[in-house]
Amino acid sequence: MADLQAALSEAVKLNWSISQFLKFTTYPDYDDLSGLDINFSDGEQLLLWEELRRITDKLADVEEYISYLTRPITEVSRLRKGTAGKYHTAKGHYYDCCSNIEALVTDEYHNVPYWTRTTVEHNGEDYYLVGYKGLPMNGLRVRVRSAA
Repeated sequence: MADLQAALSEAVKLNWSISQFLKFTTYPDYDDLSGLDINFSDGEQLLLWEELRRITDKLADVEEYISYLTRPITEVSRLRKGTAGKYHTAKGHYYDCCSNIEALVTDEYHNVPYWTRTTVEHNGEDYYLVGYKGLPMNGLRVRVRSAA
């Protein structure tokens, strides 16, 4: 039976092929398939173009998820609320609306604290983690990974 590290290793191998496919389709240049030569008066080509667009959108997400998991962790810290009301790490990584965040959380489904990836939002009074509204941000343990 394969373990998680072996599965990640296979995903990394797969990611190279996904990246090559996305480059071939010009997806990274345009965030769609507008760089492909297509006859928009051909119904068959329109079907292929639409289906490939759906596929490339999903593959781009998969590529990003796998890449994220392979980026090194550069900081593990606790959040503190700054004077501007935003939360930050000891090394100065700030979080505000729509910021991606990796946090150590607990919930009623798991018996141990676990790392999760979510986003930060504001409710008009303070920032919170999407999916974990009751979890206080001040003192929350977070990890920062290197930029892509």
